[in-house]
Amino acid sequence: CGRAGDVRALIGRADVAGGSGERATMRDGGGGGSNGPSDFEMEELGWLKEPEEQEVSFKSAAANVGSVAAAAAKAAGLPMPERGSAVADPAVSSTVFGKGSEDLQDLELQPLAGGQEGSAREVSTRTKKPLYSVWPSRSRFFCAGFVMTGGETEMGITPNCSVPNLCVWTCILAPCTLYFLWVFPHLWKAGSYAMPLATLAVFLMATGFLLATCCSDPGIIPRREVILATRSGEQLEAALGFDPLVKSCIPADGKGGARNVPIDLSSRGYRWCRTCRIVRPPRASHCPDCDNCVLRYDHHCPFVNNCVGQRNYHFFFGFVTSVLCLAIMVLPVLFWFLNSDNFELAVDGLMHVSSGFLQPVFYGLIACGALIGIAVLLSAVLWFYHVFLIATKRTTKEFRRSIDNIAEEPTLCAARGPRLFDPFAMVDPWELIRQDEAPPPAPPNLCQQCWGDDDD
Repeated sequence: CGRAGDVRALIGRADVAGGSGERATMRDGGGGGSNGPSDFEMEELGWLKEPEEQEVSFKSAAANVGSVAAAAAKAAGLPMPERGSAVADPAVSSTVFGKGSEDLQDLELQPLAGGQEGSAREVSTRTKKPLYSVWPSRSRFFCAGFVMTGGETEMGITPNCSVPNLCVWTCILAPCTLYFLWVFPHLWKAGSYAMPLATLAVFLMATGFLLATCCSDPGIIPRREVILATRSGEQLEAALGFDPLVKSCIPADGKGGARNVPIDLSSRGYRWCRTCRIVRPPRASHCPDCDNCVLRYDHHCPFVNNCVGQRNYHFFFGFVTSVLCLAIMVLPVLFWFLNSDNFELAVDGLMHVSSGFLQPVFYGLIACGALIGIAVLLSAVLWFYHVFLIATKRTTKEFRRSIDNIAEEPTLCAARGPRLFDPFAMVDPWELIRQDEAPPPAPPNLCQQCWGDDDD
């Protein structure tokens, strides 16, 4: 308020002085008036034309201001400045921001001091997190980063829960549970040991291959943000045999990458991925479901809730083979046991005691058996289809789109290769955010209020 009053007083004095000067000029025939504002008052009025926020430093522009500054310096125990020299305050010697004032009595408009080291703003060091906890795609990690899966949300029921994958587990565990509870003990007591033990071994193989397919890295090529955040460009170049960032032709932000792919790479089938902003090998492709580029991409399988690619195709084909063998070993024996005389007598007794209460249950079992039989037939068709692909050295995508295998690389017997990223690498989460686009919204689900938000 005091500052505003001083400015208004100066404006009034300037107006009066200006009017007196004009009258003197008219009276004296154009001569200059001697009652105009002084240099100090004009400098004070100059604040009205300057921006509200600026960096200033203390200096003495007039004798009265210098005396006030000298008095303040003497009270603070600082050396007395010379007349006309700048007053240096250690607290604001380096960087001072805000609208300054030479009037040290006006505390409201005094400059704000920066940090102790002279910086106007101290940038705090951001906490780094493991890469698996901030992975920039739809893939999800579990068990502290040791397990990863597709992470898709099916039918909006629960987050990160694939309904087709649950159906596969149900079709495997339901008949096998009946087999191991009823048939296995009966055969073991009858002295038939080979068949139950073989069935158990195939069951363990089928579930193991299914787990490996669902929870393993299919051959993901990390996107540009991940490579730059982990500083793994050289290791990735050594593993792939080429630089996916193409630093010699494409800028660090990846702009204009599709037009700047080297001819020696594009002629051999290397393509630019506009989502990951990297150059990918010929048989690699971007999965729209997982939002990752995958080496030797075959297809995205909702029944395993993961992509099928170079690093887990072996597990996928082993799962299809073992589950088909398991169905051949379990279902015929289970149907034979359910149609046996002893089982029919036991069922008739239960239905008689419960007055037909269990009839819907058995009808439901029959319906489930029919569905499992259809699933077995489809598994057989799928197995023969992949045998054909392996024999012709093609993937599912190459067969469906009539794409030639430029690399002449086998589909099953080729090298699996190492993982191309370290899920435990410590990265800054802000480095994984693209500046030119917003992250996609999370898919809605019916139980979002019950499960809560991942960001909370």
